[in-house]
Amino acid sequence: MSENIGFKLDIEKIINDFKFKENGLTHSQCGEFKLFPFAANEKTLVSSFEGVIGAFSRVISDKELKSEFNADEFIENVIEYIEEFEGATSVESFKDIIRTMFIDKDNLVDFDVKTLNYISATNSEEKIAKFLYSVIFNEEVKDSVGKYYGRDIENILYRLVLKALPDLKEKNHSIEEYKCYVPFVRELFIKDFSFLLQDEELFKNSLKRFLEYYYVFYISQVAMKLGSFEKADLTKPDKLYFSLGWETISKNRTAYTYGWDKLKTYVDPLFSHAITLEFLNHNNLEEQLSYVELFEEFNTSNEEEVEREIDNLLNMYIERRQEGVSWREFKVKDRNSGSKAFDKVYELFKAVEFQFQGKASTRGRANEAYRKWFIKFVQDNFGKRRGSLGYSLNLNEEDIILLTKICINNNEKLKLSVLFEEFEKRGISFDRDSQTKIIQLYEKLNLLEKKSDSGDAQYVRSIL
Repeated sequence: MSENIGFKLDIEKIINDFKFKENGLTHSQCGEFKLFPFAANEKTLVSSFEGVIGAFSRVISDKELKSEFNADEFIENVIEYIEEFEGATSVESFKDIIRTMFIDKDNLVDFDVKTLNYISATNSEEKIAKFLYSVIFNEEVKDSVGKYYGRDIENILYRLVLKALPDLKEKNHSIEEYKCYVPFVRELFIKDFSFLLQDEELFKNSLKRFLEYYYVFYISQVAMKLGSFEKADLTKPDKLYFSLGWETISKNRTAYTYGWDKLKTYVDPLFSHAITLEFLNHNNLEEQLSYVELFEEFNTSNEEEVEREIDNLLNMYIERRQEGVSWREFKVKDRNSGSKAFDKVYELFKAVEFQFQGKASTRGRANEAYRKWFIKFVQDNFGKRRGSLGYSLNLNEEDIILLTKICINNNEKLKLSVLFEEFEKRGISFDRDSQTKIIQLYEKLNLLEKKSDSGDAQYVRSIL
């Protein structure tokens, strides 16, 4: 954090970057403050990590895929490495074997961790991968990845097939520096990712779901922290409840009330937060500042001057957002943050949010498109439709097994109560009904070990 400099908005740069004109402006985000890699349109929306996993693998291993995988060329390359065949029939038979073992719908089967690098990705999928790298990865783990991807393969056929794959170019990827809003997620990711690296099969088979989960974990926590503004505790996760795919839930369940029903209220204004933070990070300081950091910065600055600057920005904004907005209906609840300057931040945010709710349909569509990047991803990958209740946050049996492995880590077993605490550290809370269902799953898998009849003396054995 900067000392003794004092916070000062760069109004001239705001006018330029937001394209202020007499009767309008352009909502900008991800310039001075990089929050999420979302766009205010749905044309390139990413709701599947099929391509993201390939892009992420290439980023962490410093590789570049020059062209998309071609199954026929690949099979011919394998054939070239075989010196002799007993006639044309044996060649065709071997081709059939290679196609059956290593090709699935013209795509390369992930039989080895190195094959992840051959999964093609769109520009949007690469952007998501680089976002994840920026907010939850670090260089220390990258060193371990280099050794991991460079390991020798014992299986002779696998070694031959890998040799026949097109060469990957070395590339030091350019990574935009997104603001890591919740560092505790990064700390847990590094720990869990390092654990997965210990087992090649686990890493290869789980990486996609693991990245999907951490993507949801990170964004859901940021959304809730943004909603708490300067009061957010950035050292630990806010509680968020998940339900299980094999259980029924009702409206009075904690898993429903404090699950997706809770989270979506924080997700709805994400675009307004992105714009507000973009405004405020046009300043004289050289770092991306969260609401909490801005509040702290205001306390060491000339607060009255900062308040005037933000109030001036607010008025400039409202003047340029007149069309389709009934500002006479704009009201902001009294808020006492302990800083009059920061109270103006809240007012600026509410103004941005309010004008999206007006009759100007293009603005409403942009706001809807931005938040839909996360909403659709959650619904497609971690949501379950519950009839009239709508969606709930959902985990299936495979998710519970994977997360249990991760939480137990290298321990032989973990006390049941401690295991649920480890879930909560990773942003996953369960109500009593869900906990009972999970315990039944552990019993079915023969993982539960009872030291006595006391519930506190129950342990879950390692699945590995």
